[in-house]
Amino acid sequence: MRRTFSLAGFCLTGLIGSFGITTTLKAAQPEAPPAKSAAVDPVSKGTPKIQFETNFFDFGKTTAVETLSGVFKFKNVGDGILKVDRLEPSCDCTEPRVKPDTVAPGDGGQITYLITVDRVLNRQRYIRVHSNDPKSPVVQLTIQADCTPLYELSSKTLWMMLPAGKDEAQGKFTVTRTDGRPLEIDRLTASQEWISAAFDPSFKPQESSARINVTVHRPSSPPSLINTTVQMWNSNQPARPLQSILLTGEIQGELAAVPPRLYWVIPDFGKDKAGYPVEALTRNVELRSVLGHKVELKNAASNIKGMSVQIVPKEPGKTFDLVLQFNELPQAFTNGNVTVETSLASLPKLEVPVTIAVPSAN
Repeated sequence: MRRTFSLAGFCLTGLIGSFGITTTLKAAQPEAPPAKSAAVDPVSKGTPKIQFETNFFDFGKTTAVETLSGVFKFKNVGDGILKVDRLEPSCDCTEPRVKPDTVAPGDGGQITYLITVDRVLNRQRYIRVHSNDPKSPVVQLTIQADCTPLYELSSKTLWMMLPAGKDEAQGKFTVTRTDGRPLEIDRLTASQEWISAAFDPSFKPQESSARINVTVHRPSSPPSLINTTVQMWNSNQPARPLQSILLTGEIQGELAAVPPRLYWVIPDFGKDKAGYPVEALTRNVELRSVLGHKVELKNAASNIKGMSVQIVPKEPGKTFDLVLQFNELPQAFTNGNVTVETSLASLPKLEVPVTIAVPSAN
């Protein structure tokens, strides 16, 4: 009996000890974190899905003025936030826009487009829509048109030069209505106030073609390159011009810069200026008297950080070099200018635009 009692007591003691150890281990375990609510981070939950009402539109056979426009509507039929990342048109003549670019589940948006019609258009145009829809990351929209411009220009671009010593220069172009009906252009405008345009006096309103005379007047601002447009309007369609022509060229002053604008690429020789050869950080811009009149120059300067400018005469009073030099390494892509004061009444200050391109390592 004594042995039996002792064994029973030992078993009872072991059982109590085991219970105590088990209880201690359970108490030491960390509590499991509460389940995260789906409403905490809605962007990371669900899957977006883009769906268009249609991905094809056919304008058919038509005669158009400057542009064709349209809309593709879409909806997010998924259960995650839809993000339209990028629109990729198949040509430069097509300009697409999206609104909005972030769409909640069940909501919609639209992609508008504008196609410039400056020539016969008889093939398809495409817009590729890039989004975060995992099943359809790229959707192609197709636009079909067999379109003839309503107005045809004798040239897409009119180049004009206003020489030094002249106050005006004339140019001309012809506009024709392709369907043979009266021209119906009743107003001409220009995007610069020093450009004027008018119908040739021989033009009659019932005619389908006209010559338009363009005049460049010398502006009060310093000489520069010409990059502007002349617009043709009809008062019944005031929203946009019927047709436009691009004007390019140059307005020359008595003092010319060669080159007229400078694009300067800085090579990569590291971050220490001492490692750069002098020619890498130096450029010359030649200034010369176009009419042969003597000129005095002073106060050459630049608004580009770290750049100094020096006037070096070559032919006294007629030809000079502007020596541009960096005294410290440029750190970022920069657009600026170099200016110099002159003794010319027609050109008291000459300005040369300068673009500085630097390697990313700098």
